[in-house]
Amino acid sequence: MQLGDQTVLVVDDEPSARDLCRKILKVQGFRVEEAESAARALEILERSLIDIVLTDVCMPGMDGMELLKIVKSRFVGTDTVIMTGFGSIPAAVEAMKLGAYDYITKPFKVDDFRRVFERLVALRDLAAENRSLREQLKTRHGYANLVGTAPKMQKVYRTILKASAKRHPVLILGESGTGKELVARAIHASSPWRDRPFVPVDCGALAPTLIESELFGHVRGAFTGATQNRQGLLASARGGTVFLDEIAELPVELQAKLLRALQEREVKPIGSNERTPMDARIIAATNQDIEAAIKRGSVRKDLYFRLNVVSIKMPPLRERKSDIAALVRYFVERHQGEEGRVAEVSSEAMARLMNYNWPGNVRELENCIQRALVLGAGPVIQTKDLPSNVLYQVGPPTEGPEISPLEEMERRAILEALRAAGGDRLRAAKMLGIGKTTIYRKLKEYRLGDEDLAKSA
Repeated sequence: MQLGDQTVLVVDDEPSARDLCRKILKVQGFRVEEAESAARALEILERSLIDIVLTDVCMPGMDGMELLKIVKSRFVGTDTVIMTGFGSIPAAVEAMKLGAYDYITKPFKVDDFRRVFERLVALRDLAAENRSLREQLKTRHGYANLVGTAPKMQKVYRTILKASAKRHPVLILGESGTGKELVARAIHASSPWRDRPFVPVDCGALAPTLIESELFGHVRGAFTGATQNRQGLLASARGGTVFLDEIAELPVELQAKLLRALQEREVKPIGSNERTPMDARIIAATNQDIEAAIKRGSVRKDLYFRLNVVSIKMPPLRERKSDIAALVRYFVERHQGEEGRVAEVSSEAMARLMNYNWPGNVRELENCIQRALVLGAGPVIQTKDLPSNVLYQVGPPTEGPEISPLEEMERRAILEALRAAGGDRLRAAKMLGIGKTTIYRKLKEYRLGDEDLAKSA
């Protein structure tokens, strides 16, 4: 069990009690913040992501019971543990009824104290995993807004599931158009911090003269045109997620400043002598060969090691062609408009889509379907509605000659759909956009049986 990605806020008006709790929790591996009052605790909860509040019941002003009620109503995902003396056991029981996870009696045994937090973290981990599993079951296409059930995508989903419960940095690798931002959003949406902001930053699109100010912020008068203070994007996430897309495009000197912010968990706005806490989770992505970028000096090796705690490789579409039929149906449903005129894709058009190499990956496929929906005149997307590069395979094909016979493409499309559907012929027909009579006729026409499906797997 890894406790170091959990933050505990210790609330007690007695400095010695706070100091003892902090030392025990630090040894366990927790990050720890302290507050001498419930009012101060609420200030910290507003600006920082706190996983667990450990609060004494008896304090001047607002007591621990009132604090518990506010935490339960306003800070979803934050658990509470109550500390109380032996004479206040009824109050502790009442706190449990109000939603506290457990209570600790003073004076406490260190082992008992530790076990309470170990059990709570195990429960939080299980709850996070269950939320992710429920999210996975909500969609018939794949996971979250990602579409596909190919083995390589299943591996991506499993990694998302594990990474979402922790706050470690994540590095997403993959060609342009493979869906790296969708993966970042899926991690955030499946995490316990999904109610916090998701802040995407395109490092390649920001002007070099403005990128430092955009990321780290600035104070009034820091440079010409800085007429007011501005919070940077790294601090604006407030316990959520910052997605740094195309991180390899970030200037090397700013990579050093980003590394320092990650290590110290704080940022320094331009022109300021004060540092601002940064409690956001960082997810970075690049379409470059990261090792080659390190060798040529455009990516710092130490930043790469800092970001690469968890790595996810998005497969190009040509390596998961069994997902094309499902993606096509998804994009048809998504873009056909309110009229819903397009009901299916012809088998000939699907065969061409399955045979194409897709150098632009999923993004190119989506643009292709949008174009076909705009130009198509009937309820079925036909071959003539597809772009010429899809019809005539511009660029090197995945395999075979540049243009395959139409019958071979159709046969291949049927086999791919059958494999994606696990051999279910009716489901494969739906994926291909054809009727059940048509698929049985085609199976007979091409003499396709279970042995052919097994050979193509």
